[in-house]
This record gives sequence, C-alpha cells and structure tokens, in this order.
Amino acid sequence: MNREIMNQHESRKVAMQAVYLANQEPDLSAEDVEAKVVATLNLKQLSAYSKKLIEGVLENREDLQSELTNHLKKGWRLERVSQIVVAIMEVALFEIKNSDEIDPKAAVNEALNLCDEFAEPKEKPFINGMLANFV
Repeated sequence: MNREIMNQHESRKVAMQAVYLANQEPDLSAEDVEAKVVATLNLKQLSAYSKKLIEGVLENREDLQSELTNHLKKGWRLERVSQIVVAIMEVALFEIKNSDEIDPKAAVNEALNLCDEFAEPKEKPFINGMLANFV
C-alpha cells in the first residue's frame, strides 16, 4: 500500500488499524499513533482522510465508546467485544456522525468490508446491527 495517493477505502483501513493500535496503548498521542502506524505499515505518509479519521476518533473516543456501549445487550461491556471490531465500529460511527465525505449507509457498508478483511465473518451481523442504530 506504499503509494502516493490512497483511496478512501485504503485511508479508512489505515485509520482503523491506527485506532486499533491506539486502543491497545491509550496513553499514546494522536501524533505518536500516526507515526507508529506509518512505520508499521511502511507508508510514506498518511492520507489527509486517514489523519482526519484517526484524530477525530481519538478526540471523540470516550463519546464514541459510550454511544456504542449504550447499544450493547444488557450485561455486555465493550471490553467483551473483539478489539478489532471496536476499532471498526469507532471509525464507522465517527464517519456516520461527522463526515460529509460519506453517506451513513455507505459508512456501515465500509465497516462490513473492513470486517471481511480483519475480523471473523460471524462479527458482520453484530457490526451491522450495532451501526444500524446510528443510521
């Protein structure tokens, strides 16, 4: 993926991986997360859209996680959900709530595409059901 220009899907994919990393190391600043993901994925630089998503999710992490938690089944906690799934949903929810670049239904579809690449197939209905609450 070491190209000069990333499309929106590739940018979202990089952002989701960065959010996953940030969730593993919550004390890292957005700049540290961005630098780490650039090095780990061997990128020349982040796309503007990746940066927007990473910074937006990290700035709003508490609210995003709270909103997701409010839609979990009784007795469930976000900590019980696969961390890659949490990162996918955080990026999608941030886009649904804040992005003019993508329609909310398309953001859900993109989350399902990321699930195909990074999560278990059985996670798709969960992601779809959770994000449907916000569309």
